[in-house]
Amino acid sequence: MKKKYSLTEEEKKEFAGIYLLEYMINTPYSPPIFLDGNDQDLETVLEWLMSKSLITIESESKYIPTEKGRERLKKFMARYSEYLTMFDIFCAVDLEQGEFAFEKWDDFENDAEFKNYLDDDRWDDLRVAVADYKGMNAVEIVFMNFINEHRFGRDESGWQFDLLLGSVWDEILDICVNSVQWTELGYTDEQGEVPAESVIEDIITQGTEIMLDLLGERTVSEINGKSSHADAIYYVDEVEPPEFDDEHYKEYLDPKYKSKNWKN
Repeated sequence: MKKKYSLTEEEKKEFAGIYLLEYMINTPYSPPIFLDGNDQDLETVLEWLMSKSLITIESESKYIPTEKGRERLKKFMARYSEYLTMFDIFCAVDLEQGEFAFEKWDDFENDAEFKNYLDDDRWDDLRVAVADYKGMNAVEIVFMNFINEHRFGRDESGWQFDLLLGSVWDEILDICVNSVQWTELGYTDEQGEVPAESVIEDIITQGTEIMLDLLGERTVSEINGKSSHADAIYYVDEVEPPEFDDEHYKEYLDPKYKSKNWKN
């Protein structure tokens, strides 16, 4: 049975607020308090940011981020940086053969060739399944992927409306619902029943080992550059990357491990 996913109006405002906060800080952009044109569709999000003291009004004329807002964005970006680092490995897994697309990462000379390889029908995207098993918010994981693929179209007219009221949020929920669920991964072979929990734990351990080995010699942007539809690095320069010394290496191999970035 597929898991039911939901996205409350409050959660939607929070995600939209983080997205707008990033725009304000990194562009930079200071919306005027008297909004006009398409910016009028930002009013609800700006009100939410104000209610959480993440932005304030400067000189009675424009909205600017507060220090609390900057810290909130930094926390989200730390999660986002770790997502780019550790979750892409699970975007393409062959469940029948027990193979990961990233195992062949070195066999391709350029990004286009590897992306074509990822388009093969044999790959299943298990990022939602892994997030669920680790006790993470799968909706946030898909939201992060939409950011990475520039799905909110900030360079296009009308992005302000899409940010809170557009169909993109329905798309995110649809992806979560239609993704492979870890509870579906159990099977029976000649040796007997293999429970779903054993399968997902084995997948997480194998995938993490492959990614950590890749990261031993390359940067995150080099690895993700071949797999992402858009730029892999998205304003995370000021965020410390995940640590991979011997201690943290062992921690990441624990299938249920969550770093401090994912603890509210």
